[in-house]
Amino acid sequence: MGWSELQLNPNEYNETFKAIDEKLMILLNERKVLAKGKRFSPPREVMQEWANQYDLNIPQISWLLHSLNEGSRPALPSEPGELLNVLPIMKKSVVEGFQYSLTHSMQHQNGSIVFLEIQQIQNDESIGHVRPQLLLEVTGKEEYRVRRNGSHGGGGQSQVRFLVFPRLPDDIDKVHFTLIPYAIPMEEPPKEVVLTQEVVFD
Repeated sequence: MGWSELQLNPNEYNETFKAIDEKLMILLNERKVLAKGKRFSPPREVMQEWANQYDLNIPQISWLLHSLNEGSRPALPSEPGELLNVLPIMKKSVVEGFQYSLTHSMQHQNGSIVFLEIQQIQNDESIGHVRPQLLLEVTGKEEYRVRRNGSHGGGGQSQVRFLVFPRLPDDIDKVHFTLIPYAIPMEEPPKEVVLTQEVVFD
C-alpha cells in the first residue's frame, strides 16, 4: 500500500465567526488584566441565571470559567510517576438522593489519583447510567490542579478518578475537597456499542 497525499479539511470559517471570535479575544484580555493571576468564579445563583438566559447548563458555564482561571498556569505533568503509598480519605456527602464518597488517594511521586464513588441511595427508580459532570476542587496551602482521569459505572452508581498535582499531603485534614459542575460544551457523547452476537465458550 502506497503513501497518499494529505488532504486538508475545508475551512468554513467566515467573517461572522471572525467578528464573534474577536469579541471573545477582547473580553478574554480584559478579564485577564483585571484578574491579575487570581481565580474568580461566580456563585451558583449567577450561573443558574446565565444558564436560563443563554440556553446553556451550569456544568458548561463552570467549564468555561474554570478554563479561564486555569489559563495562565503551566501545563500539568503527563504522568503521576511511581506509586508511593495509599492514603485513606473516607469523606462522604449526600446531595439530592446520591451519596458521594471520596474513598482514597493513590499517592504517586508527582501527584495523586483520588477516587470518587457515587451511589444512588433509593433504588425506587431504575437508573441505567449515572453521568457525573463534575470536577474535584482541592484547596489548601498548596495550589492544586486537577483533571479527570476516567470513569465507569452503571445501575445508579459511578466511579470517577481525578489526577491531582502536586501530591496530596499525608495529613488529609490540611486540604478541603469540593465537587463542582464541569462539562465541555461541545463534547461528543460517548459512543454506545450494543453487543448482540451469540458467544460460545468451548
